[in-house]
Amino acid sequence: MNFGKTFFTAIVLWGFIFLAQNGIAAEKFVIMTAGLSIRHTPLYYGQENGFFKDEGLELQMLVIRAGQVGVASLMSGEVDIITHAGTGLAAAIRGLPIKIISVDGDRPSHELLVLPMIRTPADLKGKSIGLGSVEGTGGIVMRRILQAKGLNPDKDVTLISMGGEVRLQAMVSGGIAGAMLSPPFTFLALDQGSEGVVTSESRIKQKRSSLVRFVKAWNRSARFYKDNPNIMIPYVQRKFAIKDLRIAHLLYEEDAQSRVNNGNLDSAARSEVLETAKEIMKVKNPIAANQVFDFSLIEDAR
Repeated sequence: MNFGKTFFTAIVLWGFIFLAQNGIAAEKFVIMTAGLSIRHTPLYYGQENGFFKDEGLELQMLVIRAGQVGVASLMSGEVDIITHAGTGLAAAIRGLPIKIISVDGDRPSHELLVLPMIRTPADLKGKSIGLGSVEGTGGIVMRRILQAKGLNPDKDVTLISMGGEVRLQAMVSGGIAGAMLSPPFTFLALDQGSEGVVTSESRIKQKRSSLVRFVKAWNRSARFYKDNPNIMIPYVQRKFAIKDLRIAHLLYEEDAQSRVNNGNLDSAARSEVLETAKEIMKVKNPIAANQVFDFSLIEDAR
């Protein structure tokens, strides 16, 4: 009789473990993104195909364009991670207790596109340029481009914050002279004429195991993305409603080639990112890399 009760209890416990491992009792994990982006394709595919459920996580994705809202949501504990890496970097440099725990590339995918009427850099003087966030990755890249062309980004142009699709439409209609765009909008613009994972220090302390499991699934998704172009190119075409297979192929190839392995940056890349951000933000005091980055979760995920 006792043996029967013990056996029954073991079967029940095994059943609970089985259900949990198969995602039925998955933990809710809230992620905030800036919107549909080629850089997040592995995230979308991984969510749709159970990669995160395999780690016991039920992703809830929120779309908020403003990176500052994402940082505020991190600090209030409303979300677990955000993908607004540029804004997260700026916030960490200012001293907020948040960390970049993973990146998907060692160089940004943003480009400054302009109307055909803009033939020289000087033609941009007095014109408006659309971008996502002045302090975000696109804003940093845009400033570098304008400075390299002899323009003062604070005086020679007017910066307007707007969503990627709105930027493209505004430029096509002539409402703005140029726009900082990233794929797929750069490819859509041509057809018509670095992201990362950020969380708070408190989340790292309170939910480290959950974050490690997220990073593990994130990296699994990224590896699958790079290793399976025959699956991912048609997926990109469907996901972004791209009619031309050639454009989808180019979009995938450019994105896949720029991705880093396992979401880490070497010390030289970290230093370059910090120095560039400090220059843009006019910060003179030294900033230690561990004030901004915490890649220890990547090591745990391995």
